[in-house]
Amino acid sequence: MPAQTPDPRPGPVPAGFDHLMGTEIVEVGPRRVHLRLALSPIHHQPMGIVHGGVHAALAETAASIAASVNVGRMAVGIDNHTSFLRAVRDGTLDAVATPVHTGRSVQLWEVAIRRGDELVASSRVRMFVLETRRTSPGE
Repeated sequence: MPAQTPDPRPGPVPAGFDHLMGTEIVEVGPRRVHLRLALSPIHHQPMGIVHGGVHAALAETAASIAASVNVGRMAVGIDNHTSFLRAVRDGTLDAVATPVHTGRSVQLWEVAIRRGDELVASSRVRMFVLETRRTSPGE
């Protein structure tokens, strides 16, 4: 069975972890993906600020969608380095992924996460592009 390319469309992510988080797809293209997340207390860690995993998850999803659309095949994260620059409690996060390197098998994406005009986190996500799986006779 070949690795499938997601068919991302603007609007709420329909399933999975990103659906539970409340992630919304704003814009999708081969050189830019924009996600949005309206924050609420479910996104907080015990100290009452947005959990770092929320930022990392947004970055990974934005880069995954971007890399997959860029090459027309599914891509998965193999490295996610997210730097937290400013603590946030509320508001709306916008995550925008842009390419640093778009190779055929490995890609690197920069993801800027902002609340309004404030840069609150910055990520570099390395993606591995999956090849289609070859099937043997009888499969």
